[in-house]
Amino acid sequence: TGSGKRESSMSEKSIGVVEDSKNPIPAAEFIKDCKEYLLKKKVEHKDCLRALHMIYNKYKYIETKLLQQKKMMLQKIPDIKKTTDCINFLIKRKESEQKFEADYQLSDNLFAKAHVDAEQDRVFLWLGANVMLEYNYSDAKALLAKNLENAKAHCKRVSEDLEFLKDQLTISEVNIARMHNYGVSLRKAAKKQ
Repeated sequence: TGSGKRESSMSEKSIGVVEDSKNPIPAAEFIKDCKEYLLKKKVEHKDCLRALHMIYNKYKYIETKLLQQKKMMLQKIPDIKKTTDCINFLIKRKESEQKFEADYQLSDNLFAKAHVDAEQDRVFLWLGANVMLEYNYSDAKALLAKNLENAKAHCKRVSEDLEFLKDQLTISEVNIARMHNYGVSLRKAAKKQ
């Protein structure tokens, strides 16, 4: 019985997905004929239906994670643009050799005034994970441009993955409905006998 259980779980891994997908998200396999599919996969109806539900739940989990990533990227892009605008402002002030006073944010509701000497040609950027580094204006501008490009590319990739995932969710829902209906027809046929 132990080896039979192992065989069943091995076949369930391949139920409902296509293994040779080029996308990191496995593609859902459309089930045309439920009876033929169950025979081909050598699995019982209820085990197949359970596996299809598991695949669907995995797709929903991936969708949630991708939506969180997209939201984070969409928040990050304006911050990078705003920081780049600040660097451009400092470069203009450096060229005009003007000192100025600025309000800057210390925390969500706390601001402070600072006397800024733009001729210093240095700025400190938060890189994340409590890391701040000093850059000259041109290096800071280049880093921010690279970060903006990477953030936009990541956002585009996540959007493409979400589109692909949307199709996989639809296929999974159809597969579940078809397999459920096939189970109903099996039960009706069993009652008639």
